[in-house]
Amino acid sequence: MTSRERLTRRWRQGQEESGSALVEFIMLAVLVLIPVVYFILGVAAVQAAAYASLGASDQAARMYVLGGEDVAAGERSARSQAAASAALADFGLSADQAEITMSCPNGGCDDDGDVVAFTVEVRVPVPLIPELGSWRSTLVTVTSTSAQVQAG
Repeated sequence: MTSRERLTRRWRQGQEESGSALVEFIMLAVLVLIPVVYFILGVAAVQAAAYASLGASDQAARMYVLGGEDVAAGERSARSQAAASAALADFGLSADQAEITMSCPNGGCDDDGDVVAFTVEVRVPVPLIPELGSWRSTLVTVTSTSAQVQAG
């Protein structure tokens, strides 16, 4: 067998598998890339919920304390709820995904020196999974609490 025949044989063997590396690369990229992108979407949703819950609880507590002495407690509470809902909306979260609760650890909320605490609990849905009826897909629940001291 001459060297020319050997080269021709090797060249023909290489042609039988031409293009298979491209197919393998594309399949591997799809198999790796899709889970990585899905993971990044989940982490981004959790991070947005963490920032949103922190901002919402902080703004709600501030709105209640700085609402003014001439404003009734019910009006201050409504303003606090609206501020928390606006902070959640800034991060693309609806008020249905969050639960906002107010507490006064010392018993009262309206006297000077009373502590007012707001807790915001946000349910983070699983990315790209729709809600079916009453079933909600929840990845994690993020909770944040902020407290302010009532000043006269």
